[in-house]
Amino acid sequence: MLKLKATIWSHILAILENGFMNFKVLIMLLCSVLIAACSDSSEQLNEDYGDEKVRERQLPVEDPLATEYRDQIKPLLEKRCVVCHGCYDAPCQLKLSSPEGIDRGASKHAVYDGSRILGADLSRLFIDAQTTEEWRQKEFTSVLNERDQTLLANLEGSVMYQLLLQKERFPQPQGVLPEEFNYTLSRQDQCPDINELSDYKEEFPLAGMPYGLPNLSRDEFKALEMWIGRGAPMSEPVALSDQHLKLIEKWEKKINGDSLKEQLIARYLYEHLFLGHVYFDDVPISTEQPPRFFHLVRSTTPPGKPVEIIATRRPYDDPKVKRVYYRLVLDRATTLAKTNLPYVLNKQREEQWDHLFYNTNFTVNTLPDYEEFNPFLVFKDIPAVSRYQFLLQEAYFTISGFIKGPVCRGQVAVNVINDKFWVFFVPPDMKKISPLDQFIYEQAENLRLPAESSSDTLSVAEWLSYSKGHGRYIKARSDFIDQYMDHDKGLTLGNIWSGNENAALTVFRHVDSATVVKGALGEQPKTAWVIDYPILERIHYLLVAGFDVYGNVGHQLTTRLYMDFLRIESEANFVSFLPNEDRQPTLSSWYLGATKELTEYLNDKNLMHSRPSGMVFTTQFTKEELLTRFKQHTYSSSMLQKKNAEYRVPEQDLPLKRLGDLDNQVVLALPPVSFIIIEDEVAGDRVYSLLRHNAHKNVASLLNEKANRLPLQDSAEVFKGFLGTYPGLIFKVAERDKRDFVNLFVQANDAQKFQELITRYGVRRSNPNFWSVSDQLHKLYLQQDPIEYGLFDYNRLINR
Repeated sequence: MLKLKATIWSHILAILENGFMNFKVLIMLLCSVLIAACSDSSEQLNEDYGDEKVRERQLPVEDPLATEYRDQIKPLLEKRCVVCHGCYDAPCQLKLSSPEGIDRGASKHAVYDGSRILGADLSRLFIDAQTTEEWRQKEFTSVLNERDQTLLANLEGSVMYQLLLQKERFPQPQGVLPEEFNYTLSRQDQCPDINELSDYKEEFPLAGMPYGLPNLSRDEFKALEMWIGRGAPMSEPVALSDQHLKLIEKWEKKINGDSLKEQLIARYLYEHLFLGHVYFDDVPISTEQPPRFFHLVRSTTPPGKPVEIIATRRPYDDPKVKRVYYRLVLDRATTLAKTNLPYVLNKQREEQWDHLFYNTNFTVNTLPDYEEFNPFLVFKDIPAVSRYQFLLQEAYFTISGFIKGPVCRGQVAVNVINDKFWVFFVPPDMKKISPLDQFIYEQAENLRLPAESSSDTLSVAEWLSYSKGHGRYIKARSDFIDQYMDHDKGLTLGNIWSGNENAALTVFRHVDSATVVKGALGEQPKTAWVIDYPILERIHYLLVAGFDVYGNVGHQLTTRLYMDFLRIESEANFVSFLPNEDRQPTLSSWYLGATKELTEYLNDKNLMHSRPSGMVFTTQFTKEELLTRFKQHTYSSSMLQKKNAEYRVPEQDLPLKRLGDLDNQVVLALPPVSFIIIEDEVAGDRVYSLLRHNAHKNVASLLNEKANRLPLQDSAEVFKGFLGTYPGLIFKVAERDKRDFVNLFVQANDAQKFQELITRYGVRRSNPNFWSVSDQLHKLYLQQDPIEYGLFDYNRLINR
């Protein structure tokens, strides 16, 4: 008791010393101190404040408390909380990016578990449960008070408030944080409920919220304290404008035609756009706030009726209704950069869809059964050239699907790719009657994907069937090329698509996440892909439509192994443009230390095009020359040239280019992504991304990636703007100090010098100014690109 009184009085004195003038606030804070000292368990809370009961917290938009939430609380939660609590990998599944997520609360069950034998229960917000009560039945516990709605009860019974208060009582240490702070991907989240808080606070005193990041400011803490004390009132979504409503009505009408042809087209569109953030550029877009995004969903109800979402594990699973309707619903969550997949609907899009699908002459006599999962059979009536053009015209969106799509932490998906590579595409066959359609239909069985099967699969025999089917397809494709392709002319630049700004892409891998950008950026990569329609469609159905983040180890394993086939097939397509004598050596050089089985597969004569290269090479460095030729060919689009120029270091910051030639010892100290802010009062602030590329002998090993690393070959590149959504380090440099910063960086080839660099120019996660710098980064990102904009994720900030 004496210890309790001493604790209480020490906090009372601290409050008085802070000089709070508002008596009401003082009383409130004094009460919260008493709460923090005396809080016991839910049993005591029940005795004091009644039993738990789900509370309705969303108020009509015109309510003053709803207005206050939108104007003050919501921005504060986004800037300080959603940057760690926004996606599947949010600690304890606590998603604070929407009122529904805040009300849902936390779970002790992890979404990411690469060892589970059975698939996990689905817990997708807005999909797998529609009410807070339903989430309670799924074992989500509240982080807000659900007992009597009084000031004391709301503060004492709120896990969220108690953890914020814990941070106030035990402020963030300065400098490099103690080892007890754990930021690893494999960390064990604690996820205390109200009964476990006392033990949590005693065992982890420095683990208040925001975890491992600076304290909130005094005003920010007070604002959240008062909000939670009032019962955490929130706001219903602001009503859509008349313009939005008319556009939704128009597009829902278009995508819900009654004919069999229109229904099949709608299914194809939905299965490729279900993860997209749909927006309308007919509605003005500013650089001060992102557009309102929508999701395309399946509903049991037609346009004009309230949406009743059909919740299935995958977008192509049986909806179990006679007629499916496709509806546009407002995305009610804060947009995250790592999951933002913008897709515009406008006049040009409507003309494109009409040209590819609605006005194309094909007949649908019977709709496919949902028991058939194979997209090459389901959509056989839609010409392959139309399907390919649809994917190709927005190739950036299509490829981004497996980078930003069904996972927030994508190591299973992205450890199958190199740290940097360029992507090019085969042009569509524009013949009205193409032999490709018949070939793909005939090969549909060999093109089956592991994603078609259960999320609980763990069958070696089943995997072998996919492997053998792929082998048969490769042989058939080789025979098809022999029969239909022009051997005299050979493969030329005419066999590479140059249709629009999507014609060349660069993919950067950042260990467990990745970034896709338009254009062949930066230094030439070790590898490149050339993708055709069967590859592109399979990538989508393997890693986007068919990938289940809740699936078991078998599902994730077979998905990962099958992606090896697609990567090698794409690389072999690129290598086929080289002289015949250079093809095999080039491909083999990308798979040093490969297993005997993989080596035999790489030597399969059917893997390479039997068609000769029609390219004329002038040097002995044929791969490098080919990459240059491809880049120049796709850059014929002025839009693509403009897009690439956006990422080049301009003359005014030319010294920063030296960061692309860092000593290997400096590179090894870098995280995958670093942001550099150049503060310039005259020309305006600018941001650069410093990327670390990890080198590998090969990326064909699932369980032993570390053994395949070549760290002495790791390199770095610097680009203007934002590349990557998980910054590991942030640097802030005044314009006048730019050269000194670069010089220090270049010389930081040991631990002490690197620490000196960070101390002088770095913004550590413990830096008291961290949040102001974070706000600056987000403001600059929004100004740069309000469409791609989203909140960064700070779960990968390193502790240096």
